[in-house]
Amino acid sequence: MMNDKHNPCIAFKTIGCRLNQYETERMAADLNPFGLQRVKPGEPADVFVINTCTVTHKADKDCRYYIRRARRDNPNCKVVVVGCYVEHEADVLRDMDEVDVLVFNDQKEAIARILQNRLPEMFAAPDSNVTTDQVARAIRNRAWIKISDGCNQTCSFCLVTQVRGQLINRPFEQLAPEVQGYVDEGYHEVVLTGVNIGYYRDRTAHPPVADLAEFCHRVIAQTGISRLRLSSTEPQTVTDSLIELVAAEASGMCRYFHLPAQSGSSRLLKLMKRPYTQRQYLDRLERIKKANSDIIIGADLIVGFPGETPGDFDESRTLADSGLIDYLHVFSYSDRPGTAAYDMPDKVMPEIVKERHDRLAEVSHRHWQKALERQIGKLLQVIAEHKKAPDGSRMAVADNYVRVRLPLGLNPGRTPVSIRVVAARDGYVEGELTQS
Repeated sequence: MMNDKHNPCIAFKTIGCRLNQYETERMAADLNPFGLQRVKPGEPADVFVINTCTVTHKADKDCRYYIRRARRDNPNCKVVVVGCYVEHEADVLRDMDEVDVLVFNDQKEAIARILQNRLPEMFAAPDSNVTTDQVARAIRNRAWIKISDGCNQTCSFCLVTQVRGQLINRPFEQLAPEVQGYVDEGYHEVVLTGVNIGYYRDRTAHPPVADLAEFCHRVIAQTGISRLRLSSTEPQTVTDSLIELVAAEASGMCRYFHLPAQSGSSRLLKLMKRPYTQRQYLDRLERIKKANSDIIIGADLIVGFPGETPGDFDESRTLADSGLIDYLHVFSYSDRPGTAAYDMPDKVMPEIVKERHDRLAEVSHRHWQKALERQIGKLLQVIAEHKKAPDGSRMAVADNYVRVRLPLGLNPGRTPVSIRVVAARDGYVEGELTQS
């Protein structure tokens, strides 16, 4: 039974990366004209859309959990499962009693048409006065756009190429107006998302866009966006021109890179089919810090890859402890059927994987606290997050990705404010509002 006979409710749950989060909001915008009232997960819903991830076994398990929970919390709702886990294990999902509709990755842009056909009782005639142009207008203070999808790399541990396909860059003529739309809506930061954004180019543009650095420069010049942020960027794609642009004062670029390393061992990097060595990765880090030591650098490291020896792990730990990386995302290797690594010998025992994970997590925490302490006394331009903390205060994000606790009662919305950092806490800093 519908929550409201004339106004059925729809909820969305996103599992996984920022690209998934963008695509969820894109689907929500596409469905917006059809009379569906959006509600939060946990509130009564007539349609529940779950945008899935399959990067690890845990992600698969999380997807199944949220599918079952959606039906348990809303016994009469229609459960729509979308995305990467659909691509990877569609037969498993078809066998789940809770699943009503499957939508593959290449069908996401057609979700309105698909659900109209499959769930006609939930859809009113589209309202021509409701736009689908912009994404996530009301629920975030920083905007995201997808500049590309898919990946041409064939890393031996990864399913992305199988579930997302080959790299496709969106045309510049689509992207610049999308950023301009956010600027017109009052956004001051746009985050560039995609599976492998470092390979962005558009030879069909007039004039052609040669690389990611030129794309960023032209978008900033054309739209006047205050801050453009790169999401995770493959290290071999980080050119000197991109480093110079991010490092330059008042360039419009956030002083931030996230460069997935995956291992500090050149031997393992070769087995992983990563297109660089430890030395080449370190070279990128050194060039970035030399260009601007205030740039924050994050990295991904995998522990427990098949055949990882104590010596290989020590090389990863040494990389993490180099002083060039400010924080880590540490991942325990997950065996994924269909990848080359799945068939590799010498799997690492789970207890050893956990111990290595914990050791790198400690290194990450130590260096992140050092990075936060370096912010004390500095002036940061921050944008508030949409959600409030339990005490009513808000967290904000600086251009260098440092999280800042705002003074109680301050709610600047999407507008950047100047904060002087006065203290470093566990995982964030505190600051005072300034007028400069």
